[in-house]
Amino acid sequence: MSLRVTFHGNRAWKIGNLPDLRKAALSVLRAEGATGPVDIVFQSPAEQRALNLQWRGLDRTTDVLSFEYHEPDLFGELYIDPVLAAEQAVRYKHDLHAELRRLVVHGCLHLCGHDHHTSSERVRMRALERKYDPGAGS
Repeated sequence: MSLRVTFHGNRAWKIGNLPDLRKAALSVLRAEGATGPVDIVFQSPAEQRALNLQWRGLDRTTDVLSFEYHEPDLFGELYIDPVLAAEQAVRYKHDLHAELRRLVVHGCLHLCGHDHHTSSERVRMRALERKYDPGAGS
């Protein structure tokens, strides 16, 4: 299947400007060699916490979870907690949409194999985030 981005939960969470979020995701996915569809799901902190506990053993919510499959029918999934994203937007002094775009870019980089466990990986990941989302400040 071809590269595409599909959103879920955006109506329930009143997430706007999906074309911009899709454009940000596709810019990363195309440039980093993704080969199939990606689903982006907006879900409650409780749902995000449950997934984080199940898959990472961490009993707390998190801003974005990435699941990479690299299958023809589903390259990967991103799960985003919009409540935590709104809190982070205030902390980082930008609007919610900018924070959601940052999380989409960050999550797509994870789907494409990038991580930030070591300091050199963190430096590389931040550089890529700035490349794909030049407006990202922090």
